[in-house]
Parts: sequence; structure tokens; C-alpha cells
Amino acid sequence: MSKTIKPNDQFIAGLVDLPLFKCLTVEQRRALVDCARVTYYEPGEQLFHEGEPAERFYILKCGRVKMRRLSRSGKETVLHLSSPPQMIGCKSLTAPGSRFPADAIAVDSVIALGFERELFLNRVSHVPDVFFSLLIELNHRLSEIYSLQSSMLEPIEKRIATLLLNQASEDPEYMNLENMRPIHITKSLIAAIVGTTTETAIRILSRWKKAGLVSSERGKVTIEDIEGVCRIAEHQLKEPAIPISGLEV
Repeated sequence: MSKTIKPNDQFIAGLVDLPLFKCLTVEQRRALVDCARVTYYEPGEQLFHEGEPAERFYILKCGRVKMRRLSRSGKETVLHLSSPPQMIGCKSLTAPGSRFPADAIAVDSVIALGFERELFLNRVSHVPDVFFSLLIELNHRLSEIYSLQSSMLEPIEKRIATLLLNQASEDPEYMNLENMRPIHITKSLIAAIVGTTTETAIRILSRWKKAGLVSSERGKVTIEDIEGVCRIAEHQLKEPAIPISGLEV
């Protein structure tokens, strides 16, 4: 059951990991948190429902949230799987008076900071860097929407490979086995995200497991052959920039 959390000094100090808070002083972070509702959600609980007035947006501190819609027959389509430090419910910022276009459901145990639009904007009106961070975040979301729409034209295997790479990597720009983490995700959720049946997702992952591309157990998938999965996703591996004399090249 969801419950409100009262942030302590340790919690506020930890917000420096969130891009929106990086440019703020401790006092500014505390002032911004004071106007937020910090809430813990258990897996399966909803942060908001499709059709509700979009009066609040959320920044994820920990845990993943799926944005989903249900058809009249009850079939679930997952529009996006959001992870920290992403924002969800951005319509409350960009389109005042609108309604949420999808349900937001906790996949893991989630801690989220919820902000009312007007109160948030009034509190950060004198901090230009916050607005710059917001623009970057909204641009990322637009890019994700474009990528999602484009990927729906791609083969199912490529969609699954791209999803696994994005969810497994700590830095999607520079992927290697060192920064790959296990993905806590079910086959049915994979299917709902890429737009296929659970049976198809199970069949593809079983084939990849036999080929040594991935390993899996109940509710978890781990990439074992990053180059092989990247070939399926048609993703070009990049090497991280090497600092030289204090500069990155």
C-alpha cells in the first residue's frame, strides 16, 4: 500500500543524483522537496490513472514505472518503461488542463517525488538551470517517443534486443559487459512493451539462451554476449571518451 515519506537530510542529500537537483544548493533542494509529495508505492500500485486530470508530475527516485493502456478487451499495451531519474506525467507541465493519456503502474518498489505544476514553477522561477534541465528531459522524452514509434516497424527480435540493451546498460551511449546489469523483467512485460505475444517473447529468448546471448531465470534476464545482442539490435558499440590532460576527446 502506498505511503507518504517524510524526507530527512540523508534523503535530500541523495537527490544530487537526479539531474533536476544537481544544479541546486542544499537549501534549494530542501525548499523544492518541501513543495513535493514524496510517496512510496508497492509493485502493482498506480501513481495515476488514464483520464485523470494531469495536475501533478513525478520524478522517480527509485524503482521502475510502466505507462500502459488497456484495450476494451483488457489487452495491455505498455507505452514506456520509465526508470530513475526520469520524469513521468510531463503533460501537467506542458499542457495545463489536460488529462493523463495512460496509467502509471509501479513495476518495482517505487519512490517518487510528485509536484503540482504551479507550486513547482513558482519555487524554481529564479533558478534558470532547473528550466534547462527540464528542457533536456522533455527533449529526451520526445526522442524516446520517436524511437518507439520507429521501432514498431522493425522485426520483433530487433525490438526485444533494443529493449534489453536500454534496460541493462547503466550508460546506453557506451555499452559493455562491465556496465551491464541484470534486467528484472518478465516475459509478459517484454511482450507488452515490444508489441508481441508472451509466447513469441519466450520462444525468442529461449533461442537466444541456447545460443549464449542471454541467461535467464524467473523474472530476470541477463545479457551474456553484448556484441551478439547489439548485432541483432543493429546497435553500434561506442568506446567511452578518454580524458587527456583534463579534457575528453
